[in-house]
Formats: sequence, C-alpha cells, structure tokens
Amino acid sequence: MHHPNAVTVNDFGTTEDGWLYIVMELLEGRTLRDLLAREAPLDPARAVSFMLQACAAVGAAHDAKLIHRDLKPANIFIEQRPDLPAVAKVLDFGVAKFAVDEHEDDDYQTLTQVGAIIGTPRYMSPEQCAGTAPLTPASDVYSLGIILYEMLTGTVPFSADTPLALAMKQVTEAPRPPREVVPAIPRELETVVLHALAKQAIARPPDANEFRRELHATAEELGLEHSDSTVAPTMAALRHAGTQSPSGRLVIDLATLRQVQAASSESDSAELANDAAAKAKFGRMNVPMEKRATAQAAHRGRVAVVTMIALIAIVAALGIGYRWRHNSDGVSSSQPANANVAAPVAAVASPSQSASPSPSPSPKPRITNNERKNENKKPKDTSFWSKWKRRIFH
Repeated sequence: MHHPNAVTVNDFGTTEDGWLYIVMELLEGRTLRDLLAREAPLDPARAVSFMLQACAAVGAAHDAKLIHRDLKPANIFIEQRPDLPAVAKVLDFGVAKFAVDEHEDDDYQTLTQVGAIIGTPRYMSPEQCAGTAPLTPASDVYSLGIILYEMLTGTVPFSADTPLALAMKQVTEAPRPPREVVPAIPRELETVVLHALAKQAIARPPDANEFRRELHATAEELGLEHSDSTVAPTMAALRHAGTQSPSGRLVIDLATLRQVQAASSESDSAELANDAAAKAKFGRMNVPMEKRATAQAAHRGRVAVVTMIALIAIVAALGIGYRWRHNSDGVSSSQPANANVAAPVAAVASPSQSASPSPSPSPKPRITNNERKNENKKPKDTSFWSKWKRRIFH
C-alpha cells in the first residue's frame, strides 16, 4: 500500500539461511511513544493534526479491505525534518510481528506473539479482546480513539497489572471522560473521542475515513491548526489575539486566536451557504448543441453557394466585356486599311487612253492650316471602353 502517511516498503523476502527480511524507507524523527514520554499531554491542535494524518493512512488501508489490528503510539512515527512540518506515518501495516523484544518495546504487554491474539491490550477494542466476533474497521477506530485520548490527557483510559485484567476492563468498563483529566480540552473534542470509544462497534464511526471527517469538522469548528486547515489567520486577527511586549514583539494567545479563527470559519460557511442558495434560484437552461451546430452548418452552406454564384456571374461579365472590346477594336482598325487599298486602284484607273504631251509643271497647291490639322487628326475610336472613358472624363 502506498500513502504519504504510511511507511513505504521497498522489498521483502527470505535469505538463503531462511531469515525473513523487510526493507522500508529510512525515516528521521521518533515514534509517538517517545514523543508522549517527553511532552504529554499535547496541545489539542497538535494532537488533532497527528490523528488526522494517521486516520488518512488507516482509512486508505480500510478502503483496500485491510485491518491494522495493532495500532498504538509505538507504531506511529513522527517524521521531523528541518524547516518542514511534522508528518505522521503509520508503521506495520498488515504485518504480524515475528518476535517481540519486551526490553525494546515500551508497550511490553503485547499479544502479538505467535499463537496469541494480535494486538496490544491497552489499545485493543472490546471485540478484539473478547475474540467472539469478526473484526471490522471499527476496531481500528477504537484504537485510534485511545491514542487520541492519550495524546490529549497524557494517560490511557484503562490500565491494569496483567494483560487479562486490562482486556476485561476494555470489555466491561466505561472510559473516564477526558475533561475530568484535563479540563482545558474542548468539549466538542471530548465528544469525538468518546464516540470512538463506544463499546459496541456499531455505535462507533464505521471506519477511519468517517472518524477523520468527524474530527476534521470539529477541528474546523474550533479553529484548530492542522495540516489540512484552510483558515489562515490574518494580521488583524493576530493583533486582536496577541499582546505587544515592551520589546515590540507580538505575544499570541492561542485560545483567543482559535476563537477568532472559529468565528471566521463560521462566517465563511454561512457565505458559502448563501451563495449556494442564491445560485439555486436560477433554473438550468438546456441548450440543444447538436441542433445549433446543424443550423450553423446549413447557414454556411447557403453562404458558400451564393458566393460561388456571384463569382461565376463576375467572371461571365468580364468575359463578355473582353469579347465586346476585342470586336470593336477589329472593326475600327479595318476601316483605314480599306481606304489605303482603294486609293491605288483609283489612281490606276484614272489615266486616259489617249497620249498627250506632258504638261508643263504647275505649282503645288497651298495647304492651309486647317487641312494640316485634318491630316494629322487620328481617326476617332468608337470602341466600348473609349465611349465609357469619354462619358467618365467629359
């Protein structure tokens, strides 16, 4: 199984000598057991943040039809790296312990040895201690509830001298309310813890995913900081929740800050609800996209046909005009040629039949200016284009 909050198993197998081995990722930090031994009880926001991450990993296992059966602080590792927030990783997913060293394991009263019930009595569910019913994901939810109880109060709800006596308390006795141990615990958070510690499996959240949703909603309501928090404090909220020291530093009261964040979260939720209600007033419009596309295609086809007809008409008009001009130019050019041919014929037919003595040379007739202009004047062009030019320019 691969999840950001679960340890990654890189390899496993058997050596040539018959030893079983498993290779996991190298983590930097310490277990939740070591952390609680030094810093318990934890701040509610910190405890909730670790529990939300652990629930995410266990919820992924429940989605894959796996039950951990041995959830405890020693199997939750808090990975801490420089300049990065702490990350909780769940260990030993679906892997039974092959041997138990009671001196190294702080939870020495364990029942994970071969041939015994799998689990640790201090964190086992009543049905797991009794062994009378098949286990469900709700059994892991009970173990997560005890771990959250211990993070908030610094102690487990049940303790005894022997594993059997501890198992009997898990089955028969009700847990002490966390607020009796630490009164500063928010009442809403106590309700979530006691819901997870119900004796009957059917009375608890059915799996880790549902328990996480319930815890997440409570954290948002209380304004607790966690890894999935969407509410970031503004500078105005920080100044309202803090007090300026003589040195100029701002000392923040976390309780006041969380109250401000909770109020901001409630206002945001109310705005979202109002927006959703306003949007619901408008009905949905169904647009027939296929019919619209068909109409557009038909319109484009009609435009293409009209354009093609117009182009054909323009080409035909140009062809007729060119043919008309060509015929007009041919007629006008043939008239001067006929005149030049007729002149020699007339000259040949003009001499008389009788011979006469050559007359004396006579002076050439004088040509007037009007005659010169008439000779130099070109024949008038009567073509189609000339007519249009004279109409346009005259």
